[in-house]
Amino acid sequence: MLGIVRDRLSRHSGIQGDESGRILRCASALFFLFLSYYLVKPLRNSQFLTEFGPYALPWIYLVVSVASVVVTKVFQWCSARFSRRQVVAGTFLWAISCKAFFFVALPQGGQAITALFYLWASVYFLLLVSTLWGCLNERFRLDQCQRCFPFIALGSTIGNIAGASLAERLKHAGTFSLGYAALACFFSLLLLWRELAYPVQMKEATRAGDKLAGGFGWLADRSLRAIAMMVLALAIYSTSTDFITQRRLDASIGQAVYAEEIGPLWPDGYAEISALRNLPSARQEPTLRELAQAHQLDADQLVAHYGSYKSEFGNRLSGVFASIFQYQGILGVLILGVLCRPFLRAFGLSAALIVMPTFALCVTVVLMFPLDVMWVQVILVLSGSLNYSFNNAAKEMLYTSTDREAIIQAKPFIEGPLMRLGDVFCSVLTILSGLTVARLGWARSWEEWLIVLPCALALCGWWVLVRRAGKAYQERGALFTHEVPADESPEEALGS
Repeated sequence: MLGIVRDRLSRHSGIQGDESGRILRCASALFFLFLSYYLVKPLRNSQFLTEFGPYALPWIYLVVSVASVVVTKVFQWCSARFSRRQVVAGTFLWAISCKAFFFVALPQGGQAITALFYLWASVYFLLLVSTLWGCLNERFRLDQCQRCFPFIALGSTIGNIAGASLAERLKHAGTFSLGYAALACFFSLLLLWRELAYPVQMKEATRAGDKLAGGFGWLADRSLRAIAMMVLALAIYSTSTDFITQRRLDASIGQAVYAEEIGPLWPDGYAEISALRNLPSARQEPTLRELAQAHQLDADQLVAHYGSYKSEFGNRLSGVFASIFQYQGILGVLILGVLCRPFLRAFGLSAALIVMPTFALCVTVVLMFPLDVMWVQVILVLSGSLNYSFNNAAKEMLYTSTDREAIIQAKPFIEGPLMRLGDVFCSVLTILSGLTVARLGWARSWEEWLIVLPCALALCGWWVLVRRAGKAYQERGALFTHEVPADESPEEALGS
């Protein structure tokens, strides 16, 4: 079977015969890494909403942003002092160990362990992906990247689909999915190990390039300015959409589960039961017994029903998130495989770059109306698939119109701190909007307007800048601006 796949890769894509096995191995490493992550992500979201509720999301996003910067700094420190093999193996084994820890600790419950789990699950994956791709970037020449990377990247999309599908099947299994996630992560490391047979120590020139990452000379480049605005606005849009849609999912699913689990005992108590998440874990049961006494209910029976409610609420949320991620992956494959290249040939990069901001602007209007679970799922599926497939492909094409030194300076800043700045901006905006609405006594719907309006302004800036950059790109007619001799080794390419 693998031989057939290799033959077809060689025949239809210009892939050389000795490269096809390597492509399959690297794509499989990405497959298992994304399979591992999408087994964790639905559990992360559902556990947090069950314990804290959606109005705590801005606070945890702020903590995640700070933690991401700290973890990145530690990773950069290690990269400058250890070989690539040691860094990659250490990072993967750290992630596997954490999954084993949460497999044991998370069932014990409690808000502290849930918050720690959300924080870790929001940080570790980006580190593993950048580690894996950093290894591949060192081991492939540029001419090989152009041939091989599109096929390798398919592994991540298929892993997304498989992981979300498996997570949906395991939604009633609790943290059991973390065991599968740890095993998949280990398989990813094994498949990647052969690429680590030539440990590469970070060179002084590369570390010097890292020091330039905080410089802003690259802002003179129109394409990089557009990409920076794209990443910042996309982070603001994605975070604000997460906040609003998870509020809708929490309310819709929470009320449905309450009607099934507690409604027969206490029909009108949803608001008070939902508000228990604002209390520390140790205070929830005593408060529940006080509510039972105040409403003349059997306290033990109410506590038992509340436990069933929390369990079913978490399972149902996990299933919904898994379904969303699964369909995002399926639609992403269709967009990349069927629509992306014909669209680029027919309309050009300028039109491709404005697809995502145009869609996002439409979503900001739709979110102001009452939406049931189905429409929230449709919005999240379309947003995720367009971003991860179409928009990312267009962004990477725009990067090729800049020189190598500018990319070295700009990309670490754009893909790291600038992206987190968008998360921080939206989190602070959401917190301030909530405080303003509460202080003025307005309806809670006004809070969403105060979140969406600045988001819409950022999207307009994104739309204008990327359209201009796309037109300039097409006028230059530059698809690939850097050529590397075919006989140059990866080490020589890295040094140059």
